[in-house]
Amino acid sequence: MLYSRIQTTKIKPMRIRLVLSALSVAVAVSSCGPVKYSSSENLNLKSVDEYAFIEPVSDILYYDRKNKPVYDYELSDEAADLIASIVSSQRYPFSGVIYMDYDGSDREIRKWIQNIGSVSTSRLDRVRVPKDLLDAIDRSGHRYGVVIFSSGYIRSREAIRYEETQEAVGNAIGAVLDAILSKKDKDNDDGKKKSTYEPYSNPENKTPYDCNMYCVVIDSESDEIVHYIHPLPFLEKDPLNGRDMESMLNRLLRDFWE
Repeated sequence: MLYSRIQTTKIKPMRIRLVLSALSVAVAVSSCGPVKYSSSENLNLKSVDEYAFIEPVSDILYYDRKNKPVYDYELSDEAADLIASIVSSQRYPFSGVIYMDYDGSDREIRKWIQNIGSVSTSRLDRVRVPKDLLDAIDRSGHRYGVVIFSSGYIRSREAIRYEETQEAVGNAIGAVLDAILSKKDKDNDDGKKKSTYEPYSNPENKTPYDCNMYCVVIDSESDEIVHYIHPLPFLEKDPLNGRDMESMLNRLLRDFWE
């Protein structure tokens, strides 16, 4: 699906950098396979009858008509709601969604969830879990809680057309310059063409969407992360497409039920 919408959200440079950084890391390490972490507790995920399911967090960028990234709160909320809806309707051993006030009193929990993916697995045992998050899990009557985070982008039709136009103009100029240089070479040397122009194209700048996702399991009794799952790669998946997200979630959460 290609998207076209009027964008009014102000650019948030820090959030944009965080999302792009997360996607860059995902692409860079995709050849290494899934990233997993288990604490010394070595929890067997299938041994727990039910987990507290904390409201998911999503960060989605929207590329505007000039192919510039803008943090989009509306699309981010839609993506998070889609994940919650799919998980709630599936066979996963999770409770109903425990909703958080991510724009208010639980803002720090949101930041914590957003940043976990940038922490090396060798340091996850030293990460402190926010007390309010531990309390939310405890109040639900569960020992273990699950948090899912996704990040990605959606590129508008106008952005793709803009990039194609920029490439076409650049390649036309390059071809003309190449022809001039080639003629000069023939006139001043042995008649053989010296310079060769290769048309420029960057498919990544025209990809309509992309998505990245990870899952964290928290033990509210030991106050620590006991499991982290980051299956890779998730390339060219639409963060607002139910079928794409269901496929990603099945892969992300398979250790809970397989």
